[in-house]
Amino acid sequence: MEKQLQNILKEMISIRKKIYRSVSRSQVAYELYITEKKYYQALRIWQANKEIYKLLLDFLYYCNEEELETVQNYIFHLEDWFNQFEELEKVVVSLESEFFFKRFKGSPEFPKRIIDITKK
Repeated sequence: MEKQLQNILKEMISIRKKIYRSVSRSQVAYELYITEKKYYQALRIWQANKEIYKLLLDFLYYCNEEELETVQNYIFHLEDWFNQFEELEKVVVSLESEFFFKRFKGSPEFPKRIIDITKK
Protein backbone atom coordinates (compact mmCIF):
# COMPACT_ATOMS: atom_id res chain seq x y z
CA MET A 1 0.00 0.00 0.00
CA GLU A 2 2.86 2.39 0.86
CA LYS A 3 4.50 1.80 -2.53
CA GLN A 4 1.20 2.44 -4.29
CA LEU A 5 0.81 5.78 -2.48
CA GLN A 6 4.36 6.74 -3.41
CA ASN A 7 3.62 5.97 -7.07
CA ILE A 8 0.46 8.10 -6.97
CA LEU A 9 2.41 10.97 -5.42
CA LYS A 10 5.12 10.70 -8.09
CA GLU A 11 2.47 10.70 -10.83
CA MET A 12 0.82 13.77 -9.32
CA ILE A 13 4.15 15.61 -9.17
CA SER A 14 4.88 14.58 -12.74
CA ILE A 15 1.50 15.84 -13.99
CA ARG A 16 1.95 19.16 -12.16
CA LYS A 17 5.36 19.64 -13.78
CA LYS A 18 4.01 18.76 -17.22
CA ILE A 19 1.10 21.17 -16.85
CA TYR A 20 3.43 23.93 -15.65
CA ARG A 21 5.74 23.51 -18.62
CA SER A 22 2.87 23.19 -21.08
CA VAL A 23 1.24 26.36 -19.73
CA SER A 24 4.60 28.13 -20.06
CA ARG A 25 4.80 26.98 -23.68
CA SER A 26 1.25 28.19 -24.34
CA GLN A 27 2.02 31.58 -22.80
CA VAL A 28 5.10 32.01 -24.98
CA ALA A 29 3.01 31.08 -28.03
CA TYR A 30 0.36 33.61 -26.97
CA GLU A 31 2.97 36.36 -26.59
CA LEU A 32 4.16 35.65 -30.15
CA TYR A 33 0.54 35.65 -31.39
CA ILE A 34 -0.66 38.83 -29.68
CA THR A 35 1.31 41.30 -31.81
CA GLU A 36 0.18 40.09 -35.26
CA LYS A 37 -2.69 37.65 -34.59
CA LYS A 38 -2.02 35.36 -37.53
CA TYR A 39 -3.38 31.87 -38.06
CA TYR A 40 0.05 30.21 -38.03
CA GLN A 41 0.70 31.82 -34.63
CA ALA A 42 -2.66 30.63 -33.29
CA LEU A 43 -1.75 27.11 -34.38
CA ARG A 44 1.12 27.16 -31.90
CA ILE A 45 -1.32 27.98 -29.12
CA TRP A 46 -3.65 25.24 -30.37
CA GLN A 47 -0.89 22.63 -30.14
CA ALA A 48 0.15 23.70 -26.64
CA ASN A 49 -3.44 23.92 -25.41
CA LYS A 50 -4.31 20.43 -26.67
CA GLU A 51 -1.54 19.04 -24.48
CA ILE A 52 -2.62 21.13 -21.48
CA TYR A 53 -6.20 19.92 -21.91
CA LYS A 54 -5.18 16.25 -21.85
CA LEU A 55 -3.04 16.80 -18.76
CA LEU A 56 -5.78 18.74 -16.96
CA LEU A 57 -8.29 15.96 -17.56
CA ASP A 58 -5.91 13.56 -15.80
CA PHE A 59 -5.01 16.06 -13.09
CA LEU A 60 -8.69 16.59 -12.30
CA TYR A 61 -8.63 13.24 -10.48
CA TYR A 62 -5.42 13.97 -8.54
CA CYS A 63 -5.84 17.59 -7.50
CA ASN A 64 -7.05 18.49 -4.04
CA GLU A 65 -10.37 20.15 -3.27
CA GLU A 66 -8.85 23.66 -3.08
CA GLU A 67 -7.46 23.27 -6.60
CA LEU A 68 -10.54 21.68 -8.18
CA GLU A 69 -12.36 24.89 -9.13
CA THR A 70 -9.27 26.32 -10.83
CA VAL A 71 -8.67 23.11 -12.77
CA GLN A 72 -12.31 22.88 -13.85
CA ASN A 73 -12.38 26.55 -14.91
CA TYR A 74 -9.24 26.04 -16.97
CA ILE A 75 -10.83 23.02 -18.66
CA PHE A 76 -13.95 25.08 -19.45
CA HIS A 77 -11.78 27.98 -20.65
CA LEU A 78 -9.95 25.64 -23.04
CA GLU A 79 -13.15 23.98 -24.28
CA ASP A 80 -14.61 27.40 -25.13
CA TRP A 81 -11.32 28.39 -26.77
CA PHE A 82 -11.24 25.17 -28.85
CA ASN A 83 -14.81 25.72 -30.03
CA GLN A 84 -14.01 29.27 -31.09
CA PHE A 85 -10.80 28.15 -32.77
CA GLU A 86 -12.68 25.57 -34.83
CA GLU A 87 -15.25 28.15 -35.96
CA LEU A 88 -12.61 30.73 -36.87
CA GLU A 89 -10.58 28.12 -38.71
CA LYS A 90 -13.45 27.57 -41.19
CA VAL A 91 -12.74 30.90 -42.90
CA VAL A 92 -8.94 30.77 -42.95
CA VAL A 93 -7.46 31.11 -46.44
CA SER A 94 -3.74 30.98 -45.59
CA LEU A 95 -1.33 30.53 -42.71
CA GLU A 96 -0.89 34.30 -42.66
CA SER A 97 -4.62 35.05 -42.40
CA GLU A 98 -5.66 37.24 -39.49
CA PHE A 99 -7.06 35.18 -36.66
CA PHE A 100 -8.76 37.02 -33.77
CA PHE A 101 -9.99 35.45 -30.56
CA LYS A 102 -12.57 37.03 -28.31
CA ARG A 103 -13.55 35.44 -25.01
CA PHE A 104 -17.24 34.51 -24.94
CA LYS A 105 -19.45 36.40 -22.52
CA GLY A 106 -19.64 34.36 -19.32
CA SER A 107 -16.75 32.12 -20.33
CA PRO A 108 -14.13 31.54 -17.62
CA GLU A 109 -10.98 33.60 -17.97
CA PHE A 110 -7.56 31.98 -18.02
CA PRO A 111 -7.07 30.97 -14.36
CA LYS A 112 -3.73 32.55 -13.47
CA ARG A 113 -3.72 30.56 -10.22
CA ILE A 114 -2.87 27.44 -12.26
CA ILE A 115 0.77 28.58 -12.31
CA ASP A 116 0.95 28.54 -8.49
CA ILE A 117 -0.88 25.20 -8.29
CA THR A 118 1.45 23.46 -10.72
CA LYS A 119 4.68 25.02 -9.41
CA LYS A 120 4.46 22.90 -6.24
